[in-house]
Amino acid sequence: MLNQPEYLDLIVRYLNNPQDEKLHAEIISFCAESKSNESYFKDIERVWKLSSKSARLDHLKEEEAVASFQKALKRISGRPASFAKWMSAVAATILLAATCYWWFDKSNDVELLSLKTDSNIDSVKLADGSTVILAENTIVSYPKIFSGASREIFLRKGRAFFNVTKDPHHPFSIAMGESKVSVLGTSFNIDYSPGKIDLDVKTGKVIFSPYSNGASSILTAGQALTYSIQKREFTTRLSQNADSWLTHELIFVDTPLGEVCKQLSHYYHKNIKLEANHQVIEKFNAKFQNNSLDEVLDVLKATYNVKIKETKDHITLTTF
Repeated sequence: MLNQPEYLDLIVRYLNNPQDEKLHAEIISFCAESKSNESYFKDIERVWKLSSKSARLDHLKEEEAVASFQKALKRISGRPASFAKWMSAVAATILLAATCYWWFDKSNDVELLSLKTDSNIDSVKLADGSTVILAENTIVSYPKIFSGASREIFLRKGRAFFNVTKDPHHPFSIAMGESKVSVLGTSFNIDYSPGKIDLDVKTGKVIFSPYSNGASSILTAGQALTYSIQKREFTTRLSQNADSWLTHELIFVDTPLGEVCKQLSHYYHKNIKLEANHQVIEKFNAKFQNNSLDEVLDVLKATYNVKIKETKDHITLTTF
C-alpha cells in the first residue's frame, strides 16, 4: 500500500505550494511511475480540495463538514478497509487544519483596493514593489498589504502588464475567474476577456492553471498561450508584440502575413483580414515605432504583391 509517510509528505508539500517547479516535477514523475501512484495522488488531492472548500465557507459547521468528508470517502471505491481508515485519519487532520485556517483567515481579512481604467492607461505599485500597468478598460483588485505565505491579486477584466518583484518565499499569483497565473518574479502580459485569456511571458517563468484539476502549463520568456474559457483548451505559441499597447512598438520576425494581419488588428483596433489567392511563402520582417496604420500598410504593399481595400468596418489584403 502507498500510505508511506514520504509519499504523503511529498503530495501535501506540493498541494500546499503548487507553483514550486521542483515539487511539480516530482509529482509528475511520481504519478507516471504507475496507475496506483496516480490514483493515490488523486485521492489525496480530492480530500485536500474538499478541505479547501470547507475553509472558504462563510459559516463553517463542523458536523456538516465531517459528514461531507465521510461522503467523499465513501466514493473512493475498490479500496481495502485499512486504506479507508487511513484516509479518514488524513481527512480529519486536513479538516482540523482547514478549520484553524478559516478562523485565522476570518480574523485577518484583508481589504481589497481596486483600480479601473476607461480610455486611459494607468499603473499601480503594489506593497511588495511589484508594478502593474493597466491598459484601457481594465480592472484589477489588490490588497493594500500582503499577508500570509502568498501574494494574490485579481484581474477582473482587460489587459495588463505585470513586473513582479522576486520573492521565493511568497509566490505571486493573479486570479482571473477560475484561472490563475503563478510566478516568483518575472514580467508578463495578460489579456483577459469573457471568452479567452492571452498570456505572454517577457522574462522569467510562469505557471498557468486553467481551472481546478486542469493540467497546468509552464511558460518561459518568449513563450505564450491562448486559453479558450468556454472550450477549456489552450494553444501555445511564440510571444510577439503582446506589450505593443504599452511600448507603441511592433516587431515582426519571420512572421506569416496572416499573423501580421491579426496583430495589426489587435493593435490598431481595426478588423484587418487576408484573402490569399495563393500561398504566401515569404515571412514579414520589420520594426515599427509610433507608426500610423497607413504607414504600416504602405510597407506591406511594397513588400508583398497585395491589393488593399478599405471600408468603414474592415481592411482587406488580397494577394494576386
